[in-house]
Amino acid sequence: MEKKDLNLNKTPKGSSFMAMKSTNNREMVQTSTRTDERMIEHDLLIEEMGIPFLEVDVHLHILRWNQAFLELTNIKENELRMFTIKELGMEEKCFFVSSELIEKTFQLKSKQEIDFEEEERVYRIKAVPSSLTEVVYLIFEDRSLQKQFENLLTFHHQMEAVSHIAAGVAHELRNPLSVIKGFLQLAKLTNDHKKYYDTIMSELNRMNGILEDFLSVSRRKMDRRWQSPVTIMNSLIEIIKAECLLHDVEFKLELSETDKQVFVNESMVKQVMLNLLRNSVEAYGQSNNNRKLTIETKIHQDDYIIEVKDNGKGMPESILSQLGKPFFYNKIKGNWYWYSTL
Repeated sequence: MEKKDLNLNKTPKGSSFMAMKSTNNREMVQTSTRTDERMIEHDLLIEEMGIPFLEVDVHLHILRWNQAFLELTNIKENELRMFTIKELGMEEKCFFVSSELIEKTFQLKSKQEIDFEEEERVYRIKAVPSSLTEVVYLIFEDRSLQKQFENLLTFHHQMEAVSHIAAGVAHELRNPLSVIKGFLQLAKLTNDHKKYYDTIMSELNRMNGILEDFLSVSRRKMDRRWQSPVTIMNSLIEIIKAECLLHDVEFKLELSETDKQVFVNESMVKQVMLNLLRNSVEAYGQSNNNRKLTIETKIHQDDYIIEVKDNGKGMPESILSQLGKPFFYNKIKGNWYWYSTL
C-alpha cells in the first residue's frame, strides 16, 4: 500500500485565492453598505433642513430631487423624469443657469456657485461634485431675506448721503432764484416781460435739472441694470458743483464719452461718488487754500474707469493698506460705507 504524507499545514491548491476573494467580496459589500448608509443620512439631513436640491448626472439627467425643490420651482415630478435640466432651461431661466453651472462643475471638477435673481427672490445656486460617483449635487440657498436687509442698509446710507448734500443743493437753488427775482422786478419796472422771458425760463430749467439730479440720488433703486455711465456721471455734475461751491473747492471734470453701457446699481454708484466727495471735503480740515477736486473718467477696453483726485494731505500707509476691508473705519464722524463698497 502506498503511503501518503498527510501534512495538516499544507493547504489545497487555490484555497488562498478563494479566501482572498471571499475577503475582498466582504469588503466590497461593507463599503457599499457604508456608502448607501451615508447617502441615506445625506438625503435625510437635506430633507430635514428643507434645502432644495437636485442630483444630476454627467448627461444632465435629473436623478433625484426633494420636496423642497418641488415647492420652490412649482414643477411637476414627471417633468423632472422626462427632461434633462438643459431642456427645462429652454423654458425657465433658473434651469438654464443651473445647467451651465453643472457643466462647468463637471469640467473643472470643483464646486461652483452663482447668485440668481428673479423678481424679489434671490438664490445662491451651488453645484457640488460627488466624490463617490459621476454626479453633481445642485443646492439652492434662499438669500432673499439677506438681500432685503442689505437693500435696507444701503438705502439707510443713501439717505445719509442725501442729507449731507442737501445744504449744497439749497445753496445752488438760491442763485437761479435770485436771478429770476431780479428779472421779474425789471420786467415789472419796464413793463416788458418778453425781453426777460427766455432768461427766466432758462433759470427755471436749471433749477428743475438740479432738483431732478438730487431726486435721482435719493430714489430707492436697488436693482442692477445696463445703463450709460456717461448719463450717470452727468446727473451728478450739478450736485457736485454745488457741494464744491459751498465748501470753496475748485472743481474740474473730464468726462470720456462712450456709447457702451455698464451693468450697475445706479444709486450705489452715485452714493459712492458722493461719499468720496464728502471725504475729500472733510479731509481738507481747516485749510482754506488751493482746494481742488478733479473727477476724470477713462475707457479701458471693456472698463469705464472713474478717477477722483484731490490735493488734500493724503492717507498714511497704515490706512491705505486697510482699504477694501469691510467696515474699516478711521473717522470720528462721517460715513465709512464707501470703503466697503469700493
